[in-house]
Amino acid sequence: MKQIPSGPEKLVVYGDFHGFTPEELFDYWVTPDLVKEWWPKEVEIDPREGGAYRFSWPEQDWFLQGTYGAFKRGEHLQFSWTWNHEPGVYQPLWVDIYFMPIDHGTRMSIFHGPYTDTESDQGARQGNLEGWIHFCSRLAGLRVGEPE
Repeated sequence: MKQIPSGPEKLVVYGDFHGFTPEELFDYWVTPDLVKEWWPKEVEIDPREGGAYRFSWPEQDWFLQGTYGAFKRGEHLQFSWTWNHEPGVYQPLWVDIYFMPIDHGTRMSIFHGPYTDTESDQGARQGNLEGWIHFCSRLAGLRVGEPE
């Protein structure tokens, strides 16, 4: 995953995921058993526009939850983003993920925000950047090649 320069209000990253069709890569975001292969330990998902998700890390007593806005398999996934351990720090945030076919795989772009210019929000933005790079590398590792 690479960061695309953007203002402090939005985080934009992208990567090429070889060996995944756009539909397969989308499924790794919304199918509980597939999501658990690369991200949280526990997953509850109602996979549809207007549906909800809850990802849990029981050993830390953390959960991430939200609802789905856009839900177009293989094209666009949008969801709200709220952590239980950081109430009000930088809510509400939205994540938009776009999937585009490329030779031998899919280019995935993630837009995350909005953030304010406060120190706490910018710290959260940096943490989210590091998290996307880490977890998307794990996702890419499930197939041939790493994200570019």
